[in-house]
Amino acid sequence: MEGILRTGTGEIRFLWKLAVTFILLIVLIVISRLSLILMVQQVLIFQGTLPSAAFENAQIFVAESSEGQAIASSLDLALILLLVFLLVTRIEKHEFHLADIGLNLQRDTLPLVVFGIVIGCGLFLGAVMFGVLLHTIGLPVYPHLEQWPLLITLIASVIFYGLNSFWQEIVFRGYLQTQAVEEYGGLLGISTVTVAFVLFHGLVQTLTPIGIISGLLLFGYIGLLYEKTRSLYLVGVIHAVLNFLPVLFNLSWQGLESVITYGIALVLLILLIRRTEQSASTDSQ
Repeated sequence: MEGILRTGTGEIRFLWKLAVTFILLIVLIVISRLSLILMVQQVLIFQGTLPSAAFENAQIFVAESSEGQAIASSLDLALILLLVFLLVTRIEKHEFHLADIGLNLQRDTLPLVVFGIVIGCGLFLGAVMFGVLLHTIGLPVYPHLEQWPLLITLIASVIFYGLNSFWQEIVFRGYLQTQAVEEYGGLLGISTVTVAFVLFHGLVQTLTPIGIISGLLLFGYIGLLYEKTRSLYLVGVIHAVLNFLPVLFNLSWQGLESVITYGIALVLLILLIRRTEQSASTDSQ
């Protein structure tokens, strides 16, 4: 039984960590949403709204308004950081350091954030280009700012997509991928967490076969990029940009344009890494 639970070095096996993290993650999200809805309901009741109407309006505020989503994502981020802290310190019995999940602030943090914006925009533009070529996207493509009638709603929406992407990267790249790579090695570890991350999205949205392939390619790319840079700021920004820009431009990927874009990006990254490693090996000789 001990061999099923732990590795030869005494560490808890990754699959158990993955199962526990999945369960606790879902529980925390439910608690986060429900507690926020109840708090907003009480505020509305205090303002004179009937309890039944207050609960319904609170649900709409949290689920549909930019401000409510921003507040919810902020609460999610705080709870996820607490979750990872407890997993590391209480279950694994290790010291917790932000650097271990890619959140250490260094001189190159700001350049990596800028680089993340550039990569995210480049991937978005690539998907748009292939969409135009495949006739799944029509020109012109322009921002739909009218969906945010006030500046504060636009800011709140940016905060939501940013924080929502970051807490997901903290769990899946910063924590789980690090654990998986330590136990399984780079390729299998990244692949395992990539599959788990795509399946996690299947809990909240319908996944088509081509959507699954697109997700595997994108988050395989992001996972590999994180493994080589160890910067959650870089991959978190890429994730956030790719979540926000389709909403800004009111675009919905049909699937094939994103598969081609993310596939090319992944292949180029693999080739770049191999060339860099070969150059380093040659220099060392």
